[in-house]
Amino acid sequence: MDAQEVDRVTAQLASVYGQTIKVGKDGARCLVQIERVELYPGCQPPQTTMLIVLDPGHPKPQVFVTPGQQLANGRLPKNNSNILIAGQTWMQFSFNIPWSDGNNIMRLIAAARQRFAQNE
Repeated sequence: MDAQEVDRVTAQLASVYGQTIKVGKDGARCLVQIERVELYPGCQPPQTTMLIVLDPGHPKPQVFVTPGQQLANGRLPKNNSNILIAGQTWMQFSFNIPWSDGNNIMRLIAAARQRFAQNE
């Protein structure tokens, strides 16, 4: 992910989420925090704060949510763990979606949201 791709993805997020995002830097990484992302019915809580990490050293955006976010069945997603990013704790979880430069970031966010509708 090069600097132009980071700028493109950040602009997409700003156009969709507007003033509800915060953008910052952590070394070479660009951090985009979306204050409120709605999840599927049954998820607890029904919305989460989401962090998108755009790292020039990583081939695709990385997605993190508020720790403790539960699936629609009330369980935590498999293969989850907490990680410290820029002094704040975030939950990372197992999901995979193919990504190529030029993809729409909303597709990746939709896949992350869909992960919480699953029952494992």
